[in-house]
Amino acid sequence: MAATTSSLLDMLPASESVDDGERCAAIFRLGTVLTLLRDGTLGLKKNDRKFVLSKDGRDLQWWSPQKQIMKGHTPLTNVLEVRLGHTTDFFNKLQDDLEASMCVSVVYGRPHQPDILSLLAFTDRQAEQFCTGLRTLMNTAETGAAKSEELQDSWLKQMFVAADKNNGGTLSFDETLGLLHRINANLSTKQAKKLFMEADVNDGGESGLDFEEFKQFYRKLSMRDELYHLLQKESGGNCVLKPDTLQKFLVTEQHMDVTEEFCAGLIEEYEPNETCKEQKLLSYEGFERLLTCPKFSAFNYDHRNKVYQDMTRPLSHYYIASSHNTYLTGDQLRSNSSVEAYIRPLKLGCRCVELDCWDGPEGNPIIYHGHTLTSKIRFADVIRAINLYGFQTSEYPVILSIENHCSLEQQATMASIMQEIFGDRLEVEKPDQDKEHLPSPEELKGKVLVKNKKLSAAAEEENEENEEGWVSDEDEGEEMSGEIKANKRQKSSAGLDNKNAGGGFDSRSSSTTRRTPSPEGDVIEDIDSTFDPDSADAWKSKEKTHKLLLAKELSRLVTYVQAVSFKGFEESLASGKYFHMSSFGEKKAMSCAQRRFVKKFLRYNSRQLSRIYPAGSRISSSNYNPIPLWNAGCQIVALNYQTDCPEMDLNLAKFYDNGCSGYILKHDALVNPAGTFDPYESTSFGSHFRPKEVFLKIISAQQLPKPKGDEKGEVIDPYVAVQVLGAEHDTRTFLTKYIDDNGFNPRWDAKFSFVVHAPDLCLVRFVVRDKDVLSADDLIGQVTIPLNSMCQGYRHMELLGEGVQHASIFVHIKIVDYVPPAPKRKGFFGRFRRQGKVAPRRPDEGQVPQGVNDNLGRSDKDQEYLTNADVDDSLVDMPTAVDIIVESEDNADVGVDIPDGAAAGGAAADDDDDDDACEEEMDVDDTAVDNDDDCGVTEVHSANLNLEDVTTVPDAIDAHHEQDIVERQVEQELDEAREQEIDAKEAAEKALAEPADEDSDDD
Repeated sequence: MAATTSSLLDMLPASESVDDGERCAAIFRLGTVLTLLRDGTLGLKKNDRKFVLSKDGRDLQWWSPQKQIMKGHTPLTNVLEVRLGHTTDFFNKLQDDLEASMCVSVVYGRPHQPDILSLLAFTDRQAEQFCTGLRTLMNTAETGAAKSEELQDSWLKQMFVAADKNNGGTLSFDETLGLLHRINANLSTKQAKKLFMEADVNDGGESGLDFEEFKQFYRKLSMRDELYHLLQKESGGNCVLKPDTLQKFLVTEQHMDVTEEFCAGLIEEYEPNETCKEQKLLSYEGFERLLTCPKFSAFNYDHRNKVYQDMTRPLSHYYIASSHNTYLTGDQLRSNSSVEAYIRPLKLGCRCVELDCWDGPEGNPIIYHGHTLTSKIRFADVIRAINLYGFQTSEYPVILSIENHCSLEQQATMASIMQEIFGDRLEVEKPDQDKEHLPSPEELKGKVLVKNKKLSAAAEEENEENEEGWVSDEDEGEEMSGEIKANKRQKSSAGLDNKNAGGGFDSRSSSTTRRTPSPEGDVIEDIDSTFDPDSADAWKSKEKTHKLLLAKELSRLVTYVQAVSFKGFEESLASGKYFHMSSFGEKKAMSCAQRRFVKKFLRYNSRQLSRIYPAGSRISSSNYNPIPLWNAGCQIVALNYQTDCPEMDLNLAKFYDNGCSGYILKHDALVNPAGTFDPYESTSFGSHFRPKEVFLKIISAQQLPKPKGDEKGEVIDPYVAVQVLGAEHDTRTFLTKYIDDNGFNPRWDAKFSFVVHAPDLCLVRFVVRDKDVLSADDLIGQVTIPLNSMCQGYRHMELLGEGVQHASIFVHIKIVDYVPPAPKRKGFFGRFRRQGKVAPRRPDEGQVPQGVNDNLGRSDKDQEYLTNADVDDSLVDMPTAVDIIVESEDNADVGVDIPDGAAAGGAAADDDDDDDACEEEMDVDDTAVDNDDDCGVTEVHSANLNLEDVTTVPDAIDAHHEQDIVERQVEQELDEAREQEIDAKEAAEKALAEPADEDSDDD
């Protein structure tokens, strides 16, 4: 077999065989044989596999050369990476037995959980040619507008093959009906038969649809009315766009600055019909391809692919993408440690990774979660992976957060390994003591920073024979152990107290802390309301403080990120150095970020770095909400990257911005040491931010899959939840109504509007779920976008999630500067004023008092303003949402029917239209305001917002710590409003009795 392979390789000129990608790619048309390696029960299993390109050039296939049976295949678009050398856990174990130059790894499948083919070439040259050729094929499959088309065709091919039960190469009508059910298309048999007959042009439906006919069938099925009508509108009824009309659409509707020549180029790139292309016309097919292209998605393409922010500011002025216990692939107790777990976050732009280092065999340090059943990997293998992948996605500095448990000898080995592998990339220059701020990401570009404890300068320079020194050892593992013990004591104590209390007495009522379960079942301790970060006991460890001998070789590698114990904000302000950084456990960090201390935390984070890590009791590797900590200016908010969860959705979306560089510049309000910004006080926003008003229309969705694990279930009933997340004053959630039995092309046409007072802190998350009456609504997919990176106009958003392919939602977005409405005095009584009193006015958005159920105190005219507003294509003409939106397109089946006279914080429905729709909004600006069972409207405070399940509202909602004050203020305002109304009526009666000149200055 080796001879056969060599003969194929020798067909290429030696001078061009490796460097010429096209020639190397030709190998896959002929086929090339490598040995597939796998772990077996009796040792290493070896099987020869012939790798060949499929006839249509879209799939990579591998066959058994002896039996001529295809063993596996994957679309080229699903091949994530081809590696040469000892670059995986599998080959790292065998590096003493196999030559690195002959080891090939093909990584394919889902990015967050890929499959890997471990291959052994027969020669070095074959391995190089295999990698070069396959990379060339991958690049060809991913270029230009063809990428979207290739992905679509690849997906259709998978669906076609899966539906072809008898492997005959065609689909019968019954097989086609089964496929329609699988892709969530709820089509009647008559409609399906009509489309089937139209597509089967060869024999009128006798032999079924081949793949090309099936593609035509699918194109007719997926014809979208909303896009067709939009094209018809923009083209003036011609249904084709010329370069000038396309330019007008992109400039006026999409808010893009483009020329007519640029638009002619777009037609050339996206129009599939050659006749239209020659006449410089964009047809419906070209228009759909253009709007669904990633360059025209809702996430600003330039923001996602280019570094556009100022990178010359101090390091403390940036949010830094950070991973916690990076080496783990699952939970914190039993999962595997893996080099792959470092590669994935680094390729996503993560800039701070964690290494828990322990003594290993034969003097080689290892990495694992100490005192647990997690597996172990070599420190040197991790450093090699970081060196190889650390700067592929981003060229800005990588921070190694080292948790050191090694002996002096192995600490010295760690230092030697890093110096040898990183070389000049390792930043070893000592900080300038005279400076006041950290260097910038631009200055540290391409550098590796080591974060660890550091010996004092005197200790490093004194007796060279004594290559060691003592430092304190704050160990996250010890904290985890302490928290688990505390959990056990808490449970035991709670059980005993409840047993002895009797009479329904809750022994926890007097406690200042509580423990609540996370969605994964971890018990997480809530914020301690009595915590004071500047008190003497606040930072004393409950566990015994350990001392650690630190090797000078390792200490000398620590420069701009010197780990120090946090002693309080006042202590840091008085004696902290700009290159000192502290790590905070989740609970203490959240306590510091609460309202009372957030300004001190902001001031600290303006000059020094802070690192936040999850509570030790998060054994399942669940994550905490990073937003309150970002709002407090914390730079390194470390999350468990291996866990797919809403918190990671927010983290990934935030750091997709700025070219996926892993560094996001904080707003100036968060880095001013003497600033007045307070994320909890909306009155402080005006001087720092330019508020925005967002008008959003959820139009439709395309190709929504069934929930994970329910591929054969019923057709889904989808709805969309829109979560606005950021400053507490801006946080809210909107819900559309669900659409019955349609996951293929559901249509909502649901309109919302909302005001964002701190847009630089805002993320908007779109969640699609399947409505389920008997159980929790299943997640279909989600997409999250920073508000400042959200494009205007008609945009598609590709949904993300496990098992989600080519699913998207179609929206219209309009963002304008918010101008607060001037107070209006309506009606006859509004003309009369009394000194020191003002006529009542409609409350501003987000200022709805708790318990008010009288149509928010609005007059009849105000009520009419909300219910009878004109509905047209201009989203900006609709009124701002206050509590519940009662608008939709006349022909759209959306929203929830509102019975006559329904209030609960929303306007009454139009009596003339019983089917008038409303979208539900949970305004999380206040504590639980009201429930209207008829309309399903619920409002909860942002602290109780569950990102995982936005439709579930707890029976008992914890009160905000200032709720009582707010309620008293509301009552006082209502009393004043009633007095004003009485005074106004009295004045009006007096004026009627004694008519006065309206222009008179007298009241």
